[in-house]
Amino acid sequence: MSIDERTAPLVAQVPAAAQGENRRWWILVVVASVQFMVGLDATVVNVMLPQLQRGIGLSIANTQWVMSIYVLLFGGLMLMGGRLADVMGRRRVLLAGMALFVFGSVLAGTAHGTDQLLIARALQGLGAAGLAPAALSIMVTSFPNPTERAKAFGIWGTVIGVGASIGTLLGGAIIDIGWRWAFYINIPIGVVLAVAAVTLIPGRTARGGARQPADIAGGLTSTAGLLLLVYGITAIGSRGWSNPVTLGSFAGAAVLLSAFVLIEQRSSAPLVPLRLFRGRGLVTAGLGQILAAGVMLPCFFLLPQFMQTVLGYSPLQTGLAYIPTSLAMMTVAPMASKLVARTGPMALYLAGTVALGATVALMLGAKVHAGYWSLLLPVTALLGIGLVLCLITASMVGTSQATEQDAGVVSALLNSSSEIGGALGLTVAATLLQTRTANLMAHGMGQQEAFVQGLHRGFGALLVWIVLGALVGVFGFRGLTATGESTAAVSQD
Repeated sequence: MSIDERTAPLVAQVPAAAQGENRRWWILVVVASVQFMVGLDATVVNVMLPQLQRGIGLSIANTQWVMSIYVLLFGGLMLMGGRLADVMGRRRVLLAGMALFVFGSVLAGTAHGTDQLLIARALQGLGAAGLAPAALSIMVTSFPNPTERAKAFGIWGTVIGVGASIGTLLGGAIIDIGWRWAFYINIPIGVVLAVAAVTLIPGRTARGGARQPADIAGGLTSTAGLLLLVYGITAIGSRGWSNPVTLGSFAGAAVLLSAFVLIEQRSSAPLVPLRLFRGRGLVTAGLGQILAAGVMLPCFFLLPQFMQTVLGYSPLQTGLAYIPTSLAMMTVAPMASKLVARTGPMALYLAGTVALGATVALMLGAKVHAGYWSLLLPVTALLGIGLVLCLITASMVGTSQATEQDAGVVSALLNSSSEIGGALGLTVAATLLQTRTANLMAHGMGQQEAFVQGLHRGFGALLVWIVLGALVGVFGFRGLTATGESTAAVSQD
């Protein structure tokens, strides 16, 4: 055999290895784009609320439900979506979620009444419940090496930042033309991402050893419990804290989720293996996500309302005003993923909490004639910095112990934490805003001044989240690393 013949197989392996390496990074672009599309939909809806009220006669009472029904199904079904990704295959769940999301976008774009719009938003939330955990788990399992995973998280955050910049601007411009196109834009994006997913992402079915997808009781109790929990949170805004429906939802959620824990303790094939909670990493990361999202979603809801209702911004101007948020995310995300290994998660999460606290503090001083350069520029920039530092740090810590078999459910737990925290923060802030504004207007104050006073009350409530976030940063993230506390302890049953 000649030298050329002996070395030919080795030479052939080099391009194949390089191709596999390149494919992983393209997969990252695809799943990051999927995550962006899911998040963008909520942001665009916040900007288009005034147009929906005029376009289809959406009542003020139903305005919150356009957002809440999406959050309800997104947060309530995500745990099931994450486990389905583990046992049925991540690509399969990603594609199914994409189909539901795109179909919901078609229904929303063609809606001529409130009922069809709410059904469409429900379908989008259902699709997102499969998309989000599948996308994050695909990224986590594609980069098992901690160093490469840190780099991937940096790119993940950067892609989302770039997408937010383009998406917010595009969303504002499209809404100026017609709000329906803000939903229709999801159709070509969804088709392109679905084709890319089929082409790039392996179609293997994830298997958990002897574990079988047979935890029906766990699936029913967890899904029903989370749905009641999120519904109870969203019902606070429309029904109040002491309403029997609100209290009944929380009581039902407590009973069902307690039953879920008992079922998981006895199940041979649990939906959520309780061993995942033995270490502090996942628990702390979940709390970190709850508190960061509890500031994020109210800011994305309240700021556009302030810009359009008080400052008179158009949807396009509102989108332009968010450029500093996107630029900050693009700039800080790659640095955060590298710094977390040097400084530790605690320092970065605390820095993010301080940035979010400064955002809230600035809005507490907002005036009717506030300027862009003196208020909105620093607010939106600090918001982007704080969100990146908190959310990327928490995600890296939370997924650091995820195994091939449990990456989907771990991702779902973190995403569910974000949705629950965001729903609770939004409900509290929006309720205080609406109540304060209505009371002041009833006593003769003008709409803009009353809205600003209500805005102060809503942002003031977020200070509680900031304080709790700082406590989690100090006592929760202390001593943790982005590579996990003890991988061995998590990988054993």
